Amino acid sequence: MFRLVQHAFRASHHVLKRPFLCSSTRTYLSDAYQAFDKWDEALATDILKKTNISELLIDVEDKLIRKKHISSLDIEILAAKLTHVETTEDLKLAEGILEKFRHTPEALDFQPSLAYSLVRNYLDLGQKERLLPILGDKVKYGIFLDRFSANLLLNAFLLEKKYKDAAQICADLMLQDQDDDQLTRALALNACYNYYLFATEEDFKSDVVEEEDEDIVKVKVQFVRNITNDDHFDLTDKRKLLGKTLAYFSRDANNSHVVSLQILGYTLYKKFGRVCDVLQTVLDNDKLQVDEGIIKILEKELDEYVYNPAEFKENLPQSPYRRLELIPEAARVIIKEKLLPKLREQKKIVTMDLKQFVETNLIEQAALADKRDTPKHEQQIAIWTRERQEQLDDQIHRFVIDEKKANLMERLRLLEERDELLNFFENESRIVMHSHEKEFADENFEDVRAPGEHEYFELARQHYHWDRMEPRRSLHLDKKLRDDEMSDVRDWPPYKYLAENWKYDLVDYVPLNEKMKRRKEDLPPSGKPPYYKQFFF
Repeated sequence: MFRLVQHAFRASHHVLKRPFLCSSTRTYLSDAYQAFDKWDEALATDILKKTNISELLIDVEDKLIRKKHISSLDIEILAAKLTHVETTEDLKLAEGILEKFRHTPEALDFQPSLAYSLVRNYLDLGQKERLLPILGDKVKYGIFLDRFSANLLLNAFLLEKKYKDAAQICADLMLQDQDDDQLTRALALNACYNYYLFATEEDFKSDVVEEEDEDIVKVKVQFVRNITNDDHFDLTDKRKLLGKTLAYFSRDANNSHVVSLQILGYTLYKKFGRVCDVLQTVLDNDKLQVDEGIIKILEKELDEYVYNPAEFKENLPQSPYRRLELIPEAARVIIKEKLLPKLREQKKIVTMDLKQFVETNLIEQAALADKRDTPKHEQQIAIWTRERQEQLDDQIHRFVIDEKKANLMERLRLLEERDELLNFFENESRIVMHSHEKEFADENFEDVRAPGEHEYFELARQHYHWDRMEPRRSLHLDKKLRDDEMSDVRDWPPYKYLAENWKYDLVDYVPLNEKMKRRKEDLPPSGKPPYYKQFFF
């Protein structure tokens, strides 16, 4: 019934519109680099051929809900088979499964092939925009791109001129500080610079909604964290984030165009002290120059910059592990009064076409990567395919071993029962003696007693009388019993919760000295009588 409902629910949603692939489509990366044939060969393995994606989605979700356990191999197969889904609801279901799996202990076995399979299949389905929130939330999904999947994703966004989405992918790579290659840097520079050119002020507005004073609700908490800003993961300013990404991918600059983009990145990042370092490097190197348009942007940012004390208050204090930054006012003086005049004097400020450079540089790096990295890409796909098959073989081997162990234990149990039946008369005396040695519980109904019942009534009887030192009264009104006659009470150990300690039972207010007395004498701090006293007095 559960499966029928799932199938009916999924069938009611829209069918995915698959992209129409044409061989004449303009592309930066060649078909050889994208390894379409090798990827199709990986999808044609027996482990994926024999898997039905609809049944797999339902089975995996059922395991996560009922057993809270699933192997990483199931998620690997699911990610590789996503290209066969037919509705958007299947993708939502797969993303929910990935989120649940992320919070299981088996998530430690995450493999890079999982992210690669997701990227390839989402590109084939034409749903690459759905990857942006998945990649942005590492705690929820835990997906990290490798260099091949990042290149494929950036290439797809750049071909459609979706520079904003491509810049978001670049920012994710920068924040993770992952190893990249020259092709990734070329793709990132193209994406970030074009996004800077076409972005508007609306694109750089913060998504954080400022609450009004009427909507603020103050809640008492145990402690308040210090407001800090590590200047990396805590970056919320989109302009600074773009600048840091641009500066990151233009590091190790070896020509004038990349140096100009690096200056632009540090300018947007508001790190004018590092701009001073780059300009000094240009002055010291006879082969380097700076773009005139970038210098104008730098001068404009320096003039418009306003010191914000709150911004620097949030920064972490300086440490030996963080470089010492120049304050903006000092950097402004050094740049405008010393470095820029020297650059103009040495004629190092020239006009450059950076837009044409990022395009040409990307085409050149793609041609080099086609010869250099295509075999590595195909080899990596083959390695992931082999590892998936080895993981399946190992899981089958362990399953067979566990099944054989279970069969052997069941067979031993049956043999022991049969041996006991066949040899009962020979071992009758031993069995009888063994049964007498055991302490069997009394099965008479009258003698059955609930756990703790005896202790409960013993305590109640002990405190039946308010003062143990006075003569007790029996059930007969005309008869008194002395203390020595109460043999069942006389020799009992003293109990610390006596009746005379509860002088304020019927009063809500308890004086402070009485509370301190109870605490000193190891009495209940609540001031309430025990459970048995509430019902017996």
